Amino acid sequence: MCRFIAYLGKPLLINDVVSKPKDSLIKQSSHALESDVKLNGDGFGIGWYNPDVTDKPGVFVSILPAWNDLNLRNISHQIVSPCFFGHVRAAEEGYVTHDNCHPFHYEQYMFMHNGGIGGYKKIKQALFALLSQEAFLQIHGHTDSEAMFALWLTCFLKTKKTLADMINCWRETLKIIEGLQAEHSVKEPSYINALITDGNEIAGVRYSTDPNYFLSLHLAAGKEFVHTKEGCHMLPADTGRNDAVLISSEVITSHPGEWQEIEKQSIFTVDQHKAIKVESL
Repeated sequence: MCRFIAYLGKPLLINDVVSKPKDSLIKQSSHALESDVKLNGDGFGIGWYNPDVTDKPGVFVSILPAWNDLNLRNISHQIVSPCFFGHVRAAEEGYVTHDNCHPFHYEQYMFMHNGGIGGYKKIKQALFALLSQEAFLQIHGHTDSEAMFALWLTCFLKTKKTLADMINCWRETLKIIEGLQAEHSVKEPSYINALITDGNEIAGVRYSTDPNYFLSLHLAAGKEFVHTKEGCHMLPADTGRNDAVLISSEVITSHPGEWQEIEKQSIFTVDQHKAIKVESL
């Protein structure tokens, strides 16, 4: 079912999140604690922003398992970024290839997904027919995830590209997928935990068509993510205003009290001021 983590805040070393914590993303690649699928070894990817250079993300993907990739270890302790995504893959749709590794990106936007679209093969042709040419041409792999990103882009590229538009296009994307599933008599459930960012803000969803099962998703916010003798943790905000936000498939530290579960069946955002908003689907 894949695992992911996202960070938005004060510039932070990527290694501080993907490697150092008790249940880091690299550890989740070999032994996920909050998933029925324990092994996520079908490749990985990291994407990050360096706003001093460009508004577009840098992306590095590999088909090696994250726990066994020397290049990941070499670069993750050299990259400092105010916004980055990390993803480890357990392949369900699409082969183990570089083109199928998250995060996916288009211009300054970056996307990653954990879960699956129920009956994707049954609705794939109809879904592709709804894509704009620009969104269709950015598809390079074979996953339902990248197709969903293209569907979202089809909506979003027609807007003013605000955070509100990001939310509205998430609602439209899920509505279209639900309609296609009903039209093609799909019975398989969909599980969609997904995030999109432009490097300054994040819009995500925690969604399931099975009311009895949701993929895990958590959030920690505060002043700063640090490493101490007691382990990694998020320092509480001094003034009530966040300076750093982590969104993760799993609680990655040994301080569970600083994490909160993201509401089920919700759309959530982190704006440029690190303010968090959650809306019911």
